[in-house]
Amino acid sequence: MPSSKIIDVKEYVVRAHQRTIHTRVFNFVCQQCQQPTQRETFGPRPLYCEQCRRPQAPKKSAVPLKKRKPRAMTYKSGKDIAG
Repeated sequence: MPSSKIIDVKEYVVRAHQRTIHTRVFNFVCQQCQQPTQRETFGPRPLYCEQCRRPQAPKKSAVPLKKRKPRAMTYKSGKDIAG
């Protein structure tokens, strides 16, 4: 039976907000240790139990800093552009 959780999302790319995610509990046999197990996840059916493969933190952006587009900047100067 699906369940819902409220999580706090704090990332620098987006404004901090709350998001509701829908999770499911899967009963399956782990591919590594061959033990029947139960795991709650919001994605597809997992292949491994939490002892064999722990949940990991999200990966960083694959684009290096030098390859990203520059941010728009506002400049303050004492002179007006027209003269």
